[in-house]
Amino acid sequence: MVDLVPIENAWVCRKSQPEQIGFVIGTAHLNGQAVIDVDFGPGGKSRLTRGEWGCGLRAGFTVQDVPLSGVRKTLGIGTVVEIREIATREQALVQLHESGETIWLPFERLRRIMDPALRYRRADLLEYDSAERVALNILGHALKNWNEATGALDRLDVDPLPHQIALVHRIINSGQTNWLIGDDVGLGKTIEVGLLLAALERKQNIRRILLVVPSGLTRQWKEEMSLKFDRRFLIYGVDFRVSDYREWGLFEHVIVSLDLAKPRSVDDDGSETSTTFGMILAAGSWDVVVFDEAHRLSRDDKGRSTLRFKLAQALRQKTDSLLLLSGTPHQGDTGRFRNLLSLVRPDLRHAIDQIELSSDVVREIVLRNRKIDAVDLNGNFLFRGLIVRRIEITHDAEFAQMEGELRAYLRKGYQAGDSIGGSEGRAVGFVMTIYRKLASSSVAALHIALKNRLQRINQTTSEEQLPTLSDEDDDTDADDNLVETTKSSNKLPFFEDEARMLGDLIAKSAVCMRSDRKGAQLVDLVRRLVLEEKRKVLIFTEYRATQAYLLYMIKTLLGTSPVMIHGGQSAEEKLAAVREFEGLASVLISTQAGGEGLNLHRNCHVMINYDLPWNPTKIIQRIGRLYRYGQHHKVLVFNFHARDTIDNDVVSTLMERVTTIVSEMSGVGPEFNEMGTYAADVMGDILERVDITALLDEARNGDVARTQDRIDAAIEEARKAKAMQEELLSATDQLDIIKVVESYYSTAQVAQIIKRSLPFIEIDFEDELDAERFTLRLPLEMRGRFPEFGARTVVPVTTRRQDWQADGETVLLDFSTTFVQFLIRTITAAEFGGAYASFATIPELPEFFSAFLARYQNDQGRPEGEKLIIIEKNSDGSFEVSNRIVARLLEGAQPTGLPRVKDAALRRSELEAASDRAEIVMAQELSRFRHPNDLIVIAVGESASRSQ
Repeated sequence: MVDLVPIENAWVCRKSQPEQIGFVIGTAHLNGQAVIDVDFGPGGKSRLTRGEWGCGLRAGFTVQDVPLSGVRKTLGIGTVVEIREIATREQALVQLHESGETIWLPFERLRRIMDPALRYRRADLLEYDSAERVALNILGHALKNWNEATGALDRLDVDPLPHQIALVHRIINSGQTNWLIGDDVGLGKTIEVGLLLAALERKQNIRRILLVVPSGLTRQWKEEMSLKFDRRFLIYGVDFRVSDYREWGLFEHVIVSLDLAKPRSVDDDGSETSTTFGMILAAGSWDVVVFDEAHRLSRDDKGRSTLRFKLAQALRQKTDSLLLLSGTPHQGDTGRFRNLLSLVRPDLRHAIDQIELSSDVVREIVLRNRKIDAVDLNGNFLFRGLIVRRIEITHDAEFAQMEGELRAYLRKGYQAGDSIGGSEGRAVGFVMTIYRKLASSSVAALHIALKNRLQRINQTTSEEQLPTLSDEDDDTDADDNLVETTKSSNKLPFFEDEARMLGDLIAKSAVCMRSDRKGAQLVDLVRRLVLEEKRKVLIFTEYRATQAYLLYMIKTLLGTSPVMIHGGQSAEEKLAAVREFEGLASVLISTQAGGEGLNLHRNCHVMINYDLPWNPTKIIQRIGRLYRYGQHHKVLVFNFHARDTIDNDVVSTLMERVTTIVSEMSGVGPEFNEMGTYAADVMGDILERVDITALLDEARNGDVARTQDRIDAAIEEARKAKAMQEELLSATDQLDIIKVVESYYSTAQVAQIIKRSLPFIEIDFEDELDAERFTLRLPLEMRGRFPEFGARTVVPVTTRRQDWQADGETVLLDFSTTFVQFLIRTITAAEFGGAYASFATIPELPEFFSAFLARYQNDQGRPEGEKLIIIEKNSDGSFEVSNRIVARLLEGAQPTGLPRVKDAALRRSELEAASDRAEIVMAQELSRFRHPNDLIVIAVGESASRSQ
């Protein structure tokens, strides 16, 4: 048997007297046999030979692993849990402090070290500058924990806001990552996801991430993850495809379009890997799956699911961490809301089914930030409010005559469709509905559609086509081109004399276009806003035909072409249009394709809704493009109300009634000219719940006698639905934003701690006028050690994100850099000497305090994060949790003083009381997902004796 000899400072006992323990002070070989010299303290020094020594470690000892091989890294420091003897070898079960793992190790390779508690009990100051070392040790742990719990100090091109940090902190500390994030539109859910992923990568070492988002947002998600978080994602179907599911191992950060990934049909079970759905399922498990715009995942109480919901169900089986993002999770339908909650937390299905009786389960699933609560780091509200103005449009006699003839045409068309019946009859009704929608938008759009229809009837080919409605996916990018749909209608007349009626309508609409008062008022408004007041203006319309009409008028006015966004553009073209609008262009005209996901607020705060969409909630989505974080002005919205058609009359009346009710609820005045953040949210919530389709369907035959009553009834139902949502979502936990603000660590503080740490690792620096910019001077032996520095030893650095350019010479120091990681490891390591200190007498520091690291694990023992807990002793002898000490340590370098004269028993009792208090704090944060792993003393401090 090969001899296994204890290393120096290993603890051994005499086998003949196991209670007598000591530490090894030397090893040798005599006559081919290993011997060790042991210091037994009061028992003197002795030399022991093989067979005379045994393991001297005891449970509770703090030890450090010393690798047998020089190419191995040490496992670090840990606490001995248990000793065993197996197959003639003695081993210690050690819980490692850095990883939280518990592992059996040979006692011979373990060196006992003095932990902070032992040093405090002995009042053993290791260094003359112990106070600064303890301060840096605590601050290093504080920064590391803060970043792991929020991701806020990682590589970001954004300064996270309190509500975003609070949400990530809540998720990380919950012990599980299955949540529905229901923040209001414009509060930065993308940033929250980026922060969360950064925190999870630091905390749990996640690798495989799948983002499932609407097709129009894939490029934006990719760019935001890259530019703001320095994380590269690839879009499936654009950046890459796989022909063999085994190739998925090459791709770990993936974005996929919601509609590309969904099943082809209700019968598609994903077993066929030739489809995207099958290929995604064959990709294996994912560490995290995120669904954006999750309200599009629909399943009712009868179990009828959309294809999108089936995709989410399938991916639910492929991950332990599912995040759903939606600014409108309830939508007035509790059944669908229940199914969304069950998708996130199937383990809570029984409680979710009883949600009408008790909504307590919501707080375990939904996290929600509201615009009315959002503040910056100084406590100032983020949103400056909203002004909504109505532009009333009245038309002339020619327009009224044309509208009357249009009603007659539509009436005959609907009657024809009802008579034909079946799919062909529904197609006729669909075409009539298209004409109604286009007429509600502009006379120009109607004119083009009617010409297409007449041309179709006069075609000589025998080709027959039936236009079809889009499927469940309500693709806004496709819906904005309804004029083109009319080209594929049946070439046979829908009813007798249709061609003649079309000819008359086309002639009259041409006349109306020449005297279009609605278009004229738009030109006058744009002239005032752009040419006189020098503002940028965002104009929304539903359809591309109207967009082309507005382009012609505004180009004539300004002499230059406005920027365009519509559903026929690629994601790159849309983003290029956004960049042009942020630059020199003064007007952007967008269809609803730009009403969701795009950020248009950076240089614009004025919006014109040229038409009121049949789904008025789209107005709130449009407003969200400007009314979002980063908007520095009060947003001004002009809504054009034209009562030129029955449908516009219905929508305008609805908008008037809702705005009146909201103004009464919000106390902003009956004219509703100025709307605060609360009013805007209420308006969106109510509009979302009004079944406008039923009202417009009733108006298809020109019957508007009961429209006002029906609108009032619909609004009342919407108010009830909103109240139900508020009751359900009010059960969500209030995120402690104030606490986040109080414990926030800035990049300026990171700079301070870096500079205070540099002398301990023999690195010089030169300050600049700006505290966050300085130059490092590394010793030659450190050249090339840190990849971000290259081969330089003189390196300009900054901790302020705004100062950094990726291609510049200055290096951004954050927690993604190896240098900062090295620095934090150094000042928090046991070898650094930050275990115990006596601080020169300062009134703000208590007589005694102790810093603990509470480490947590999941139900299978995998470590999942840690928390810094600081316990201080009050003047009355009580012990409490306090972060005041961290703030005091941040104020500057800490001087060391002489230890107080205390009885050893008192010192022991103080440590025990502090440990008990820390354990209580730790217990309060446990759940069925979050279990205790370890509670470690990392530093102990006391105020110095007054007799120096």
